[in-house]
Amino acid sequence: MKPRTKLIVTLVGIGVISTIWLVGNPPGRFGWCCFGYATFNSLPRPVSDLQVRADGSTRKVAKTHDLSFEQIEWLLDTKPEVLIIAAGWEGAAVPDQKIREYKNCEVHILKNNEAIDLFNRLKRSGKRVAIHYHSTC
Repeated sequence: MKPRTKLIVTLVGIGVISTIWLVGNPPGRFGWCCFGYATFNSLPRPVSDLQVRADGSTRKVAKTHDLSFEQIEWLLDTKPEVLIIAAGWEGAAVPDQKIREYKNCEVHILKNNEAIDLFNRLKRSGKRVAIHYHSTC
């Protein structure tokens, strides 16, 4: 194969792979996720817990099964309409009572599959949504 042809084939291949990646992992939303792995905003995030604020800011947070109110205050600074606690694939992360009783926005405590679906649906509809995502358990 000629060098020019190889270059064209390579560039087309990269374009196809990039397109498939972006379709499965859209900007500003969760994409492909499984135990210990998440893709958010088209970026892979292996074995890390993640927080996404209503303004789109993200940060990696320490893994814990006991989630205190203080650990989610950063999410609340942007005044979300909806707060989602993704409690893990089996629902092992336990938010404290103060989170459960928080009244300044809707609070949903869900297993990861349901939490990801709800987050993506609300983002597409234009809602101001924040999420604490526990990547394992």
